[in-house]
Amino acid sequence: MVEPRARDPLSYFWSPLCAVGSHGEWPNAQICVSVFGASIVPERPRLLIGLWKENFTHDLVATSGTLAVTLLGQAQSGLIGPLGLGSGRAGNKLAGPDHELTAAGDPYFTGGTGYIDAEVLNAFDWGDATGYLVAVRHRERMSGDEPLTWPDARPLLPASLLQRWDEKSRRDQAAARAVMRWL
Repeated sequence: MVEPRARDPLSYFWSPLCAVGSHGEWPNAQICVSVFGASIVPERPRLLIGLWKENFTHDLVATSGTLAVTLLGQAQSGLIGPLGLGSGRAGNKLAGPDHELTAAGDPYFTGGTGYIDAEVLNAFDWGDATGYLVAVRHRERMSGDEPLTWPDARPLLPASLLQRWDEKSRRDQAAARAVMRWL
C-alpha cells in the first residue's frame, strides 16, 4: 500500500481558487488563492483578500475600492491559464471567458460555485502585496459544485500550462522576496 504524500501544514491555509475582478478603464480579473473569512458577525460579513502589487487587478481594486470574488467550481479549471498567466495591462483578458459584471462594473464568472460583490474597508501594506479587508455587499450561490482547490486543479491542467505557471511562480516569488515585509 502506498501512503499518501504528506502535505505541508501551511498548504491548508490557502483558500480555494478564486477569481478576483475589479474595474477601471476596463474590467480585469486574476486568479487568487488568498481569500479568507474575516468576520464572526453574520449580518456583517467581511473577507481579507491578498493581492500581489504587480497584478493589474491590484491597481484596479486600489483605485475603484470595489471587487468581485468568484469561488471557482470544479468545471472552471480552464480559467486558470487566461486569468493567471497573462496581465490585463497587455490587453483584455476577459474577451473569451463568460462573465458578468456587478452593478459597480466588477467581473465575476458564471458557472462558479458562487460569487461575492464587495467594497474595500481598509488596505494593509504587506510590502509585496496588499491585504484588502472588504465588506460583502452581496453574495450568491451559483452552482452546487464544490470549490476548486489548487491540489484538485493541477491534475486537470495541461503540462505546458503547469510549466508556465511554475516558471511564473518562481519569478513572482523572487520579486516578492525582495520587497515583502519579513523578520
